[in-house]
Amino acid sequence: MNIFLLSIGWWNFAGSFMMLGFLYEPFGQNVLNRSTKLFNEKFVLSYWTKLWLFWASGLNIFFGLINIMAVKWGHVELKTFLVWSDLVAYSLFTTLAIWGLKTKKLGSGVYSVFVIFAGWMAWGIYCLSCSNF
Repeated sequence: MNIFLLSIGWWNFAGSFMMLGFLYEPFGQNVLNRSTKLFNEKFVLSYWTKLWLFWASGLNIFFGLINIMAVKWGHVELKTFLVWSDLVAYSLFTTLAIWGLKTKKLGSGVYSVFVIFAGWMAWGIYCLSCSNF
C-alpha cells in the first residue's frame, strides 16, 4: 500500500506542474491537440481555462502530497481511506472520459487514459485486498 500511495502521490504531484504548463497556450495545444490527440476542439487559454488549471493543479498538489505524507504518518486507517478516495476519484475520471467520448469532444488519445486509470484502479483494489498494509 505504501508503494501505491507514494506512486500515485508523486504521479499527481508532478502532473499538477505539467497542468500549469498549459498556461502557455502553444504548449497546451501541442500536448492536448497534436501530440496526445486528447481533445478534438482546439485548446484555447481563456479566463475559465486559467481558473480551471489553477483549481485542478491546486487539488492535485494537495492530494498528491497527502498520499505521499500518509506513508510517513503510518496510520493504516488513513492510508485505507486515501486508497478508497483515489479509487473514487479515478472512477469519476473514467465516467467523465466516457461522457466526453459520447459528446464527441474528446479525440482518439482519450483511450490511453482508460488504460492508465484501469492500472491505478486495479493496483488500488489489490492494495485494499491485501491483509498486510
